[in-house]
Amino acid sequence: MRINTANGPIDAKDLGKTLMHEHLVIAFPGWESDTAITNQTLREMTAVCVDKIAELKDAGISSMLDPCPNDIGRDVPLMAEVASRTGFNIVFATGLYHKHYGGSPYWSIKFMTTPDAEKRLGDLFIKELTEGVQGTGIKAGVIKIATAAPPFNDYEKTIFRAAARAHLETGAPITTHTDAIMGDEQLAYLTSLGVPAHKIIIGHSCGSADHDYHMKIVQGGAYIGFDRFGMEDIQPDTTRVQRLADLVKKGFEKQIVVSHDSVWCWRGAMLSKEMIEKEHAQGMAMRFTRTITPMLKEAGVTEKQINTMLCDNPCRYFSGEPCGHNH
Repeated sequence: MRINTANGPIDAKDLGKTLMHEHLVIAFPGWESDTAITNQTLREMTAVCVDKIAELKDAGISSMLDPCPNDIGRDVPLMAEVASRTGFNIVFATGLYHKHYGGSPYWSIKFMTTPDAEKRLGDLFIKELTEGVQGTGIKAGVIKIATAAPPFNDYEKTIFRAAARAHLETGAPITTHTDAIMGDEQLAYLTSLGVPAHKIIIGHSCGSADHDYHMKIVQGGAYIGFDRFGMEDIQPDTTRVQRLADLVKKGFEKQIVVSHDSVWCWRGAMLSKEMIEKEHAQGMAMRFTRTITPMLKEAGVTEKQINTMLCDNPCRYFSGEPCGHNH
C-alpha cells in the first residue's frame, strides 16, 4: 500500500515508528490581523522544524502525521521543504476544522451562497488527495475533520459528509479532533455514511479519563488517539498512562495510536514567547519516548505492545487493514 507524504509516496511498511498527531505550524484564522508582531519567516520556521525532526530521528522515530486542516495554517511548501531536507516522512491532511476556531465565516457563507457547496468541498478534498495541493502535485494522505463542544452542529456535519464522500472516492483514512467528548457521536455518524470504523482515528480521546467512553470508541472498531501526552493542563499524563494501560489490559493495543499534539511554530502570537521557549526546552515532541514509555512499562505495558502502538498501528491504519482485534 502506497501512502502520500510531503516528499512523495512511500510504502506503508516503510513508515517505521510514527507519531500520529504533531504540527509543524498552526495559524488560527485572524492571525494576519495582529500586525503589531513580527512573524517567523519560512526560513526560520524550516530551521526550527529541521531541528525538531533531528531530535525525533535520534529517538528512533521515522515518520509523523501532521493533521493540520486547510483552515488553521497548513503549510504544504514548509512540510515539503522540511521533508526534503531531513528525509523524514511527513503525512499531511486535507480537511476543515470545527466551527468555533476554524474557517467557519468563509465556509458558512459559501455553504449558504454556492450551489452544491457540500459537493464542491468534497471535490476539494478528493483533488488534494489524488492530484495535489494548488498545483504543487504534493498530495495529502489523510482527511482531518473536527467537532468541539456539543451539539454536533450542521456546519460540522456538512464537513463530515464531504469527508465521508472523499473517503469513499479515494480510500483515504480519516482522523478527527475532539475535545475529549463526542468521539462516539463522530464515529456513529461517519460509519452511518459508509466509512469503515478501522479507517477512522478518534483524536484527543486521552483528554477524557472516562474508561467507558474509551471503550465505546474501541468497541466500535475505530482507532483511539492517545495523542496529547505532555498537555498536563488538560489531563495529567499519569491519568493518560493509566487509561491507556486499562485498554491494553483488555487487548485493545492494536487500536491505539500515540503522539503529543505539539506545535513547533505559530503564526501570530497565540502563545507568549516564554511559553513557546518553555515547550521547546521541555522537548515536548520527545516526551513519549523519554518519559511516557517508562511510565507505561511500570503500568504493565510491554515493549512489544508499545511498538505495536508506535509502528504497527500507523502502518495498518494507513494501509486500510482491519485493526486485528485480539480481545
